[in-house]
Amino acid sequence: MKQYILIAIITSFSLIGCQKVDDSPLGQYRRAVAAGLEADPSGGEAVFGIHLGDTDRAFFDRCTELNRQQIVTMAGGGNLVGHRLENDLDRPANMTFRPVFTEETPRKIGAMDLTFMYDDWSPWNKAAYTDKLLPEVADYLSRTLGVNFLEIEHPRLKRMYVHVDGSRHVAVWADDVSLVKGRITDLSELDADPLGLTP
Repeated sequence: MKQYILIAIITSFSLIGCQKVDDSPLGQYRRAVAAGLEADPSGGEAVFGIHLGDTDRAFFDRCTELNRQQIVTMAGGGNLVGHRLENDLDRPANMTFRPVFTEETPRKIGAMDLTFMYDDWSPWNKAAYTDKLLPEVADYLSRTLGVNFLEIEHPRLKRMYVHVDGSRHVAVWADDVSLVKGRITDLSELDADPLGLTP
């Protein structure tokens, strides 16, 4: 009987040791999110020297300075910050961003919402649709934020680009045929994967 128990234990350990790690983009993403949810706040950059975890005061002071330098303008009736992408993509485009603040005092940036749209978008200009814009935005953010995106398929958002380093989670996707959206999130503020892809 002891011999059968010993064989069962050895077999169990052998099977556990032989389990294959999922190295697909989705598998890599899930492992990174699991680690990021346990990580301390990273304070990773969101955009233009504005970081996750910055206070609302620090955000508005930084935007004032960026406005003085003519890097950003007010957009969306004062609810958004705008930036012109003249030569950063293959054609001129507009980018907007808006912080999502935590409810603590002082309020801190828990996430940053981004939007991108080519200037010459129109229903008849297929060259300016988001199937072209999305990889351009991913390349731009790779360069400006120093991230390496994984391309994954989301059940609702379809093709998207994701990156996780520490608690900083970056995701971009096509919202429709005209607009690419993105969100940079501090996973340390969350209890679960913001994309709902991690079991």
